[in-house]
Amino acid sequence: MMRATPWQTGEICGPVSAKSLNKPEQLKRVWSKAKKPLMIVGSKASTIKFGKGDMIDFSIEFSKITKTPIVATGGAVKHFIERGFEGAKSMGVMEIVGYLQDPKWKGPHGQGPHDMILTHSLPYYMEWTMLSGIMNFARHIVPISLSRYYQPHATWSMPNLKEKNYQELLKGILVFVGGGK
Repeated sequence: MMRATPWQTGEICGPVSAKSLNKPEQLKRVWSKAKKPLMIVGSKASTIKFGKGDMIDFSIEFSKITKTPIVATGGAVKHFIERGFEGAKSMGVMEIVGYLQDPKWKGPHGQGPHDMILTHSLPYYMEWTMLSGIMNFARHIVPISLSRYYQPHATWSMPNLKEKNYQELLKGILVFVGGGK
């Protein structure tokens, strides 16, 4: 079996790296164990396509289906507000990473400590750094990267995908969690 390689090849994390997320069913076990997931949406979400919309639309649909709270970084919260979605909070990436390292932190929505994060639409280098902090200092959290390019510091990460394959996998994830067709 061929091992996935980071999109930026200098980003090597050591002997343990993310498993490639090639189909939504691979998340079955880890998703069923998650009690308090959190989605972290980056500043590029409004520029990355998803179906007829963008990754803001994906995030809103995912959140509504799964009741997963959202933290929007880099000004992305304005796009959620424009669409009438009030379930997103605004925080800086490094700020959220600092808080997530505390296993007793109640989260930005006050719903209790998070045990899983799903990330996407952050600049590659920033997501890599964020996931490195989680991997090394927040071992109680399962990080999953839903970005188009492989992130070695996650537990699960999509491999480097062509846009068409990325779109199909995202749609499959929505179906997997209970939405879509």
